Amino acid sequence: MRTVLRWFLSIFGVACALIALAHIFIGPRTIIGANTPNATLDGDMRMVMVLFLAYGLLCAWAARDLDRYAGLIHLLMLVFFVGGLVRLLTVAYVGWPHWFYIAMIVVEIVVPLIYSPLLRQVTGRPIGADLAELTH
Repeated sequence: MRTVLRWFLSIFGVACALIALAHIFIGPRTIIGANTPNATLDGDMRMVMVLFLAYGLLCAWAARDLDRYAGLIHLLMLVFFVGGLVRLLTVAYVGWPHWFYIAMIVVEIVVPLIYSPLLRQVTGRPIGADLAELTH
């Protein structure tokens, strides 16, 4: 299971980084079903993608040692989960997005709910203890 979790997190991190790079260099054309944004929205999207690039790189980096970086990994999963919840704000305010982004909501909510408990099982430590280690 440890090897599966390491590989998953590595691939997941690289995928996030590649998605971010596509958004940064290609721009809004990478957003399925979107209209051409103005310069403000375009710039905002590209800037946020730098953060997503860092997120992906951190996932890939942390995959090297699940025990040592478990707290960071749980935090990254929490961020991904909250990102999925925040997408639901769009549904509440604007309506349902393209079907692909509905699928992304599911992925963003489900992946952390599966990955973090499996990581806890592999490390043998409570999630809260791993997160507390981040403050030391």
